[in-house]
Amino acid sequence: MGETKKTIFHMSDIHVGEDGVETDDFRQIVDSIEKRAAHVTSPLLLITGDLTAEGLREEYEEFAGVVEGLSVPMVVIPGNHDERNYGAVHFEELLGERFKTYEDDSIALYAADSAEPDNDAGHVGRTKYEEISDFFGQAKEKVRIFALHHHLIPVPHTGREHNVVEDSGAVLGVLDLANCSIVLNGHRHVPWMWNLNNMVHYTTGTLLSRRIRGATIQVHTLIEISEDDVTFTLIEKTGSASLFSRSELRVLPRSSL
Repeated sequence: MGETKKTIFHMSDIHVGEDGVETDDFRQIVDSIEKRAAHVTSPLLLITGDLTAEGLREEYEEFAGVVEGLSVPMVVIPGNHDERNYGAVHFEELLGERFKTYEDDSIALYAADSAEPDNDAGHVGRTKYEEISDFFGQAKEKVRIFALHHHLIPVPHTGREHNVVEDSGAVLGVLDLANCSIVLNGHRHVPWMWNLNNMVHYTTGTLLSRRIRGATIQVHTLIEISEDDVTFTLIEKTGSASLFSRSELRVLPRSSL
């Protein structure tokens, strides 16, 4: 692996308010990320949805109380649990827009809200396709990353498939034409990586939910991006780390630079 130029702490499916999920555990993990971020290259905290269990105001306030004042740059988008009970209203009031973009010298990140009110399935929507294409079209040599809550490709060991993004084929086509390098998501509570058409698709596990599958554990992911490749390291709730996967990054054609 070459020299790291971007470090992303990726967490998802916290489920504040769910039975067995302790706010103190969430706070300890966020504190540990902040400490670790002081010693890595260009840190970013990315949270890909299901912040809450039922989208309730008190759950959102509990979540916001933990991340408020964090010194690490942060991008947060909602998941299907956050849209329950019309929770999008609370999300926007406490955490800002549901679709977000982030850019620095190394990456161009488009973070999409794939959730809909009271619907566990995912959907991005064709009204956003041109916006996504235009955003990545201006990224030049930066690593192009698309983030959302739901998965675009089914994840093994998660049971019968029924929540993949409804317009996943169209979204994949848009991302491929836009030379997107990495897709990051949560939702399935199981870490996994696919490589499709030189596009890395990574699903992180659940941060704190007890609804884990098989031998899977509660984790977040340390993502290190270099000029040529990306590395995914699982960080357990206890703080122990283990390498999960590594993949080369797509080489951008000259016409896209």
